[in-house]
Amino acid sequence: MRTALTVVSVLLALSLGVGAQEQKRGPLTPAKIQNRDTVEKLYGNPVSEVYRTSQNLTITASYASNGDLCQAHIQSGVGDGITDTQLNAALDELAPKDVRGEFKHGTFLDVTCLKLLKPENSTSNSSRKSAMELAEDPCAECSGVSDDYERVNITKYGNTNQYSSVWITFHGPECKALDKVHH
Repeated sequence: MRTALTVVSVLLALSLGVGAQEQKRGPLTPAKIQNRDTVEKLYGNPVSEVYRTSQNLTITASYASNGDLCQAHIQSGVGDGITDTQLNAALDELAPKDVRGEFKHGTFLDVTCLKLLKPENSTSNSSRKSAMELAEDPCAECSGVSDDYERVNITKYGNTNQYSSVWITFHGPECKALDKVHH
């Protein structure tokens, strides 16, 4: 019983001490959350903006300095992949057929993506460097199709009716600076 009273007394004293400390400092003021103006002052104008479509797709759009759409990266907002119905609706809005221009050619993408792995049994022996290992990266965007049109390129990663993401890249001269941003 005496131990329980001692513990309660110590806890009460600690909580009163903390309250007294807060009273000396005054009430806590909430931290100021960064806003758009602050971030733009730090880093300049944004290079892209993110939108959500009515069909649960996420569109990351990048614009030229004149405001024209240069790139759009389309991803599933729920992680289930993008169906042809969802994709065609977004393509008709972002790059309608009359905007795309004449179809030039299509290409199948069938590449094996690799990633570097650290060896599992790495030792800290500095005289012997551990060799990095290469492994297939199933999460990378390596297979799909790319359709090149007169004014735009549309690259779909994944399989028919199950795309992981899609890139729309316009060829206009005002978009050349953003060409380096897309993978």
